[in-house]
Amino acid sequence: MKSSHLFLALLFVSGASFADESKPKFSWGGFVDTQYAFDLNNPPNGDRVYATQPARSNEFNLNLGYVDMNVSTDKLRGRFALQAGTSVQSNYAGEPSKGSVSGPALSRHVQEARLGYKISEKTWVDAGIFFAHVGAESWISRDNLTLTRSLVADYSPYYLSGVKASHLLSDALTFQLLLTNGWQNISENNTDKNLGTGIEYSWNHLSLAYNTLIGNEVSPDLNGTPRKGEFRHFHNFILRSKNSGNFEWAAQVDIGFQQKPSSSKFSQWLGGSLMGRYKIGDGQKLSLRLEHFNDPDQIVLVTNRPENFNAFGGSLGYDRTLEYEVLWRTELRYLVADADVFPKNNSDFSQENLTATTSLALSF
Repeated sequence: MKSSHLFLALLFVSGASFADESKPKFSWGGFVDTQYAFDLNNPPNGDRVYATQPARSNEFNLNLGYVDMNVSTDKLRGRFALQAGTSVQSNYAGEPSKGSVSGPALSRHVQEARLGYKISEKTWVDAGIFFAHVGAESWISRDNLTLTRSLVADYSPYYLSGVKASHLLSDALTFQLLLTNGWQNISENNTDKNLGTGIEYSWNHLSLAYNTLIGNEVSPDLNGTPRKGEFRHFHNFILRSKNSGNFEWAAQVDIGFQQKPSSSKFSQWLGGSLMGRYKIGDGQKLSLRLEHFNDPDQIVLVTNRPENFNAFGGSLGYDRTLEYEVLWRTELRYLVADADVFPKNNSDFSQENLTATTSLALSF
């Protein structure tokens, strides 16, 4: 072959390779989490209160299932995921229905629908529906240290709708700035937007994050009737281990404030959790969680009773990874409150709540 022909051939091959690298890369996957839980209070109609996962008692059901598609290039990223399950019905029940084309009927089936663009070497801008930046526990159970969610996880946003900018300040420090429709809602419930921030610093085997959400929010009163929107600011602190071998742990503290109606004073709620998981053998792990949540004015946790919610709890779990990416998890969770806030099937209420949950989950 002549040298000129060889040069042209190499040029063609390198050009083809460059074209292939510039094309968007698509991937798809999914997750199925089936659960059975038994709540010893035997709640009315099987619906468990103050929890999204598990949401039902004494019932085999789909807790969460989703399929997703991801796209990525050097300057583009995105994810579209559709979901269903009892946790979805529970968590999205509060989606606002304002107008004739909003509400949970469609919104709850969209887990994420986001698209991001890299505007500089260290900055991304993403828009759409995306997982919230607050909290140490994911919406997807396989990504968490414990099977069920703590109270601080269930009473802070799992998802947001809006736009966010993420900037890498250094190899150890990242910053986020968000503008969203509000506090875990896809459709708007008022005319105001929320501002969010997030900053995370990593060193050695630890990371520390401080996240906020600020804006006017509408909270229901004791009868479930929405009140006028009042100024709310929320602060989330997370300290967790990274690449720590057989033992993983995370600690979280949340504190929120909301202006009282027609007043300059603020209501306050506070919560925290401490979680750990230890590898005891090949594919086997033990997990433990301690938690507390107190909302004296029922701003985010409404009991629909005169008694306010102030509870402590703990959980103990066992995880085992089986063949074909199947994860079997079992957990016992106990909560005790200052007042009778946990409903029982005999129309009575209890200070205590004990639940056993088991799950089989498949990732594909």
